[in-house]
Amino acid sequence: APPAPPAPPAPWADAEAYELSLAAETARAAGLWDTCIEKDTASLAKEDQTRTRVHLAGCADRAGKVIVALQQMQLVLEKALAANDPDVAGLAQARAAQLMRRLGSLTIEPSAEAKELVVTIDDVVVPPDSYKKRITVDPGKHRIHAEGLLEGAQASFDDIETIADGDRAMVVVALRPRAADFLTPGQLACMQLAKTQLEVLQCLPGANKPLVIRAAIELSGYADTFSTLVLNPAVRASVTSPTHGWNIGASYLVDVISTASPDFISTASPRGKDLRQAAAINGGYKPGRFGFDAAAAFSTEADYVSRSGGLGVIGDFMDKAVTPRFGWSYSNDTIGRGGTPTSVFSHTLITNEAAASVSFVMSPTTVAVVGLTAGFERGDQSKPYRLIPMFADDVTVPKGASPDEVNAKRLPVRPYEQLPLERDKYALGFRMNHRFGGSTLRLEERLYDDTWQNRASTTDGRFLIDLGSHLTIGPHARYHVQTGANFYHRVYHAELEPLVTLPVLRTTDRELGPMWSLTGGGSLWWKLSEEHASHGWTVYVSGDALWSHYTNSLYVTERLAGYGTIGLETELE
Repeated sequence: APPAPPAPPAPWADAEAYELSLAAETARAAGLWDTCIEKDTASLAKEDQTRTRVHLAGCADRAGKVIVALQQMQLVLEKALAANDPDVAGLAQARAAQLMRRLGSLTIEPSAEAKELVVTIDDVVVPPDSYKKRITVDPGKHRIHAEGLLEGAQASFDDIETIADGDRAMVVVALRPRAADFLTPGQLACMQLAKTQLEVLQCLPGANKPLVIRAAIELSGYADTFSTLVLNPAVRASVTSPTHGWNIGASYLVDVISTASPDFISTASPRGKDLRQAAAINGGYKPGRFGFDAAAAFSTEADYVSRSGGLGVIGDFMDKAVTPRFGWSYSNDTIGRGGTPTSVFSHTLITNEAAASVSFVMSPTTVAVVGLTAGFERGDQSKPYRLIPMFADDVTVPKGASPDEVNAKRLPVRPYEQLPLERDKYALGFRMNHRFGGSTLRLEERLYDDTWQNRASTTDGRFLIDLGSHLTIGPHARYHVQTGANFYHRVYHAELEPLVTLPVLRTTDRELGPMWSLTGGGSLWWKLSEEHASHGWTVYVSGDALWSHYTNSLYVTERLAGYGTIGLETELE
């Protein structure tokens, strides 16, 4: 027969209980509090030892499970009193008093309008007779969830309460319709990737549809005090499968441009006209934790052709609370001169851009994203129509000088614009979206810098308000400020004798100079169909006014512009 296992040391009687207690001590030394609790609990099931209960209480305390620790110390106290052991009883009583001071409490305060209310704290149902009473809880974070009827409709409530040691909190359960109250991590991620107010609305909760088809036609317009007019009709369509994790979309637009800006007037050039066409396709696939997205675009106009493509990878971590994305895009642009074949005159501009971002689901209704982009441009992007006035060294020209004054003071020579052949651009952005019961707040901040020392800050805010189930309106505000490029000057000096000497880099592009601008406006969405209709229609309208101030430019110092969009979107399931 095999030899009998060695007997455990006193006061142990069960060898397996003793081994489990040793495993618990090892787990505690390694900071594995849950493992320690598991081993001590298993040991107590085989043999009741006071030292095991004290050890279990210590691990539970460290794990934030103060109620479990207190229960163990109360059992130790009862056992010590029964054995007439005043020393152990005194220590247990003092330790229990310390644990009591750490406990917190939650009070559930239901709204009077709620019917058939069911409330859970950390997935444990709270009995209705415990409402409005203090419920003892461990310190730390607790999730409160409630469901019930609000005016006969299904409604829910979610909240996260953080209880400090000895803290008390009251939770007022205010039910809201589920579709307006809770956003899934996928919907929040959709919001942080959205680029327009309409795309934000499309991310908001709706009926669960295995396949969503959207199509829209819209017309945008722009006009400013530089006599620039732009008309922009566009169509777009997309197909999304929320259940299978894939999507694909395409768009096509036309820009009809007409301008008589100060740059044309200053050179006595006729009013400029152009027609731009642009097509784009995008898609993505994310069947599980990881996925990818891709996009390609092509645009053409009389003097500019652009080709671009990009690819990104995305992943979910920490139960979809953290979602990083890494992407790279490439564009190849041909810059020409209208009416001149590219074989005779053209420049090539190559741009590579890397982008990294991380979105954080901070609560069931809040998502934040931080992103960094780095773009690397190589090539000559100088405008082939922009002539730069040159002045003698002793000539000064005031800000906003008229074309007549500039022409009266300038030298006979007028070279074309010349920009640097390389430009590295860096931008750091932050975006936050928060869904209230019947509204959505979106805030953005972007900091920019490049190797031309053109630095900028852009702050943008939108607030969308639901006026019932069919109408949504919201204001929009934006502030932008920037410094000028290191080679930008209002006045460029040249020498004509004995040889013509010109500055190597030169431009009058006021968008490269110091400036600031304010934008304000609003938007409206009107759903023409019922909430759960299989074929939905939405009309949307937006408009903004933009006022820009150029602090160091020729010809003009201010610009007032307006732009707006009207569109019709349809959705099929």
